[in-house]
Amino acid sequence: MSDVQQLGEMLRHYAESEAHKKQVFETQSQVWATRITGLFGDIQHWLEPVQAPNLLEVSREPYVAFGPSTPVETSTFKTEKLSIVIAGKPVEFVPDVMGSGGQISLAVMGLTAARYGSISLVGLPDGAWQWRKTNGLKDPDTFAFDANFLAQQLQSLIPRDRA
Repeated sequence: MSDVQQLGEMLRHYAESEAHKKQVFETQSQVWATRITGLFGDIQHWLEPVQAPNLLEVSREPYVAFGPSTPVETSTFKTEKLSIVIAGKPVEFVPDVMGSGGQISLAVMGLTAARYGSISLVGLPDGAWQWRKTNGLKDPDTFAFDANFLAQQLQSLIPRDRA
């Protein structure tokens, strides 16, 4: 095989590899978006019985996820974010760019995780969601995420009477 033929063969393999990567990415992106939409639907459903104007409001809006390696201008991660306003305090569930292997995580803002901590929701391979509270270098605290757990977190935002 001549060098020119070898070059042609290498280019063909590269093109097939890139097409495959693109297909895998698109499939994972679809799963990622579907799981986020499903999660937000669940949250809305859980909170529906207690929604009240100016006390607890839930809304969703279109959102383009972006990150350090995926600027918002070129991001193809089109999804939505969910906002909850409880007793005047906002809590937002904002999707991060899909991680390797289709990993899903959402930043949860508005709930404190000690001084320098962060809270995120991580989609597990079995379809469940895990609440992760990270603070510094120690291992994150993890909890199963469901309606009751969310309600407990939101309760912490309601001002207490100091009587």
